[in-house]
Amino acid sequence: MNWLPDLSTETKYIPQMKQSFLFSIILILVLGIDLYDVHAKNTGRWNHAEGPYGGSVQSLYLDSEGMVLAGTLSHGVYFTSNRGDSWLQSNLEDVSVYDFAGSASGVIYAATQEGVYRSNDNGRNWQRSSEGMDETRVQSVLVHESGRVFAATLVGGIYVSDDDGDSWAEANEGIALKFAYALGVHNDGLLLAGVADGMYLSEDEGDSWIKAEVTFPQARAHAIASDQDGTLFVATQSGVFRSTDLGESWHDAGGRLDDVEVYDLAITSDNTILAGTREGVYRSTDDGNTWQEDGLSEHPVYSVGYRSGVHVAGGNPGVFLRE
Repeated sequence: MNWLPDLSTETKYIPQMKQSFLFSIILILVLGIDLYDVHAKNTGRWNHAEGPYGGSVQSLYLDSEGMVLAGTLSHGVYFTSNRGDSWLQSNLEDVSVYDFAGSASGVIYAATQEGVYRSNDNGRNWQRSSEGMDETRVQSVLVHESGRVFAATLVGGIYVSDDDGDSWAEANEGIALKFAYALGVHNDGLLLAGVADGMYLSEDEGDSWIKAEVTFPQARAHAIASDQDGTLFVATQSGVFRSTDLGESWHDAGGRLDDVEVYDLAITSDNTILAGTREGVYRSTDDGNTWQEDGLSEHPVYSVGYRSGVHVAGGNPGVFLRE
């Protein structure tokens, strides 16, 4: 056996490597192409947007025209209309924004520690809309198909507005502990609320609530989502839980997210579930039975979104996009 290298092969291979390397250098220095970004776009990897630079991103909102809103910790709302190439700050500044919800008429609502704010111009300008709220530390907002707007508050439970946020009233009939964190809705209009002592359901558009049979530990619910088949999912401090019986009972969705804090959920058009966690983004294509890492593992991801083929993740630092 000959252990000596085949020099004829080596001498052919080295110039090819040099040519490839020199070509890459020319692309970078002469043409100004960022090869990492090109590779990222061609392989579906996450691209770090150019901002926003106003702090950790806690919430996201995507509209049908490509507008992205980013709700930040202590620095209000930023918006972009060019897929994150540049950002502008709205007139909502110096507040933490935890959630967004949009209505069929184009009104967008923001949940903040100073109450609910409302925008009629795609998030550029905001007006405070919290008349009637005794507790204004709002954790989540939701617009129901009936047109009613709901807000989950830290120590005031659930509030409802029947006039597009002009005024609010308590909607806590049947809720024992008024520590509300998350709101969600099933495909058939069933309302869900994540409260300190469990999950609550409303079949009458929020007029009354019934406590669900909860089989997951007493953990804060961060987000509630429903897929196209009607399966419900809740993101908690202890992983993702699933319900296939309209929220009456909940079970561990299993997989690699056991005991991982999950901050947000998004469902894509093909029923893929995206989960924003303290360890990046995870995805499931089988109703949450198994989960795979989906990037950004070095970042905490507090919010995820999907619309028209665009995936968005918000955390620290900033916003990441993928198409």
